Amino acid sequence: MRTNILHLLTACVLLLACTEAEHLYYTGARASFSYTATNTIPELNSALGSMGEFCTIRMDAKGFIFTNLRTSTTRPFTAIETRVRPGLGLSGFIVGLPNMPEMGADVPRVVAFDLACPCYDDFDTTHNLRLQNGGRATCDRCQRTYDLNNRGIVAEGPAGRSLYRYRANYNPLGYTLTVNN
Repeated sequence: MRTNILHLLTACVLLLACTEAEHLYYTGARASFSYTATNTIPELNSALGSMGEFCTIRMDAKGFIFTNLRTSTTRPFTAIETRVRPGLGLSGFIVGLPNMPEMGADVPRVVAFDLACPCYDDFDTTHNLRLQNGGRATCDRCQRTYDLNNRGIVAEGPAGRSLYRYRANYNPLGYTLTVNN
């Protein structure tokens, strides 16, 4: 009997742990993005290779827009991307290399957050974040500032949830970034 209770408690703890880990990722919006030749986009190349640097990735009707604190580059869609559009989450991505590794990791790894502030839940329209110095992003609507170097947690302003996050994989040898959920 005690063994059964112990097994049940262990299962509950494991389920809660999995739920918490899954909560780091926003899976409701399609995120399916792969970009080769990241070294040809200065903003993206800097964000993927310099700790504490971040870049936004958005798209309009004609192509991708890569923006950091200083500059912006637009790259037209390829013929394939014109037919099959990548999924950029709710509003686009913020990608970069945090200036410190996440808990349990030896080295920092590239991260990807949604460009939409989590405060959008209150309304039907998204509110895009604005990059700031020091690896931060702010929302003009809710007045929160998020720490991109620390899992996208609220660093200033009213309490709230962390930024929506996606899985990111960067291969520096092939200059390829993949973001998905």
